[in-house]
Amino acid sequence: AAGIATAASLLARDATLQITLVDPADTHYYQPGWTMVGAGIFTPQSTARSMASLIPTGVQWIKAAVATFEPQHNTLTLADGRVLGYQQLVVCPGLKLDWSAIDGLVETLGTNGVTSNYRYDLAPYTWKLVQNLQQGRALFTQPPMPIKCAGAPQKAMYLSCDHWLKSGRLAQINTQFYNAGGVLFGVADYVPALMKYVERYAIDLKFSHRLVAVDGPGKRATFIRTQADGSSETVEQSFEMLHVVPPQIAPDFIRSSPLADAAGWVDVDPATLKHRQFANVHGLGDVTNT
Repeated sequence: AAGIATAASLLARDATLQITLVDPADTHYYQPGWTMVGAGIFTPQSTARSMASLIPTGVQWIKAAVATFEPQHNTLTLADGRVLGYQQLVVCPGLKLDWSAIDGLVETLGTNGVTSNYRYDLAPYTWKLVQNLQQGRALFTQPPMPIKCAGAPQKAMYLSCDHWLKSGRLAQINTQFYNAGGVLFGVADYVPALMKYVERYAIDLKFSHRLVAVDGPGKRATFIRTQADGSSETVEQSFEMLHVVPPQIAPDFIRSSPLADAAGWVDVDPATLKHRQFANVHGLGDVTNT
């Protein structure tokens, strides 16, 4: 989305620019809408459009993946071996959902009451679980930062609880929020408003709990809880429904590139989004280290 928006904005300012967009995807997804799919408000299909229909007129689209960057030569190499040169480069591939970082999660996603609104094909399963759950324990998790759309883990929970409240089932459902962080939300000004929803839905908050394993058939989730003194302990919890937000990292081709900082993110000046080392490289969106 950042690349398409930037290309459109640049062309509106100067129609003579030669702009190339490199993206291998056939479909563009409005990912914030998946929260609404998981609550039965949107259909999955309403969040998807063909990539071709969204690329601005006048922009060349190369439907391929980037393999490597050679910023010292102002070039990049595609997965098919083609080499592209540039005068200015905008890097905005988003981030990578690291599902495999949680033991047992990949094998059970979409079954056994385990779901996530962070995937197009799983958001409808979230709504199915919400509709069918009559009683028991519903767990919602949030991994360590950074993640995209930091409010999404909580939105899934609040929308689910609202459905259970309106259907008269909330009192029979124990909702728990397992947050790897130490606070409800990173921007303190929003916390009082969010706490009103926590209290309304009687949500049990669990801070400093990081999901590390899921036993789908056994319906058990394993967390590492970090204590105030820095020590840790293993905590297990059973569930009827588990909504997982996976850890998130920079894409592999970014982490292994000269553009990355020590943590793997595109290293930019937070005030300008210009790369700290390569002046004609710019980063946008979740892939940057801002």
